[in-house]
Amino acid sequence: MKRIGKILIVAASLLLAACSGNDEGKAKELVNDFYQSHQTAHPSGALTLKELITFRRFLSVPLFDLLKDVSVAEEARVAQSAADPLPPLFEGDIFTANPAGASTFRVLKCEMQERESTCSVELIFSDAKLKSPSKWTDKVQLTRDARGWVIDNIDYAGGAAPMRSGNLQDALRKLLKRDTPPLQ
Repeated sequence: MKRIGKILIVAASLLLAACSGNDEGKAKELVNDFYQSHQTAHPSGALTLKELITFRRFLSVPLFDLLKDVSVAEEARVAQSAADPLPPLFEGDIFTANPAGASTFRVLKCEMQERESTCSVELIFSDAKLKSPSKWTDKVQLTRDARGWVIDNIDYAGGAAPMRSGNLQDALRKLLKRDTPPLQ
């Protein structure tokens, strides 16, 4: 009888290990697919409707809603200031710490928990003007919803200018607060 109990415990442990390995694989696949789409779209500033549609499948509802609200605010801002254009709400690549974006990426590892995960992504930006490429690591925060793993936030690497610090959701909230007209 004890032997059967030990066998069941070992089997359950193996099953849990296989599931967590599979979970990490799914998380890495989502982040990898996101950055591949990112490299194709090359977003800059507030997302366009087409970009929102492109990235929707990767994003949590709260993050998508913030991105959509910033896009709507940017459209309203452009329409109101047609005669005297205002600077954009957000300049550069919204999804990376480097406003210039990234030329290449590599998903390094994902730290898994039951409902959340953090994936470290190495990003490199290089162009003909740079003597040496810029290299940094952003952390992608994942959460689960009915679709499985989705991106809920991105922690920017920070560092010397022009690198951003903080995280994507906080940056979007600050933009929306700044652009809200004062109450009268």
